[in-house]
Amino acid sequence: MAEKINWNFVVQALNGPSVSGAGTLDVEAYDKINVTIIAGATQQVNMVPSGTVSLLVINPAVQNVDLSYKVGAKVVALDGPHVLIGAGAVSLLGGAANLSFTNNTSSDATIEILLGRDATP
Repeated sequence: MAEKINWNFVVQALNGPSVSGAGTLDVEAYDKINVTIIAGATQQVNMVPSGTVSLLVINPAVQNVDLSYKVGAKVVALDGPHVLIGAGAVSLLGGAANLSFTNNTSSDATIEILLGRDATP
């Protein structure tokens, strides 16, 4: 039986327009990962044992440009939560099964990761 993940978002410009969306994703499995990256350290996080990922949320407890992860050769700052909804959006990561997080801040950083995926390739 498929699992269901409900998602929604609202973004509104102050005194201006807003954009919102909501939906449900059917996935075979989901994984929730909480990891702490020690100040000044780099840590690889294995995220996907198998299957196609259709939802990925990377949410640092404290957003900071000195907290980042690497996708291929590109370093991506975690200056806010990263939310990729749909297999098309997640494909921007190039099929990476793990991410290398670097914490160049002066404090340990906690990162919450949620992904929805197919469990059968």
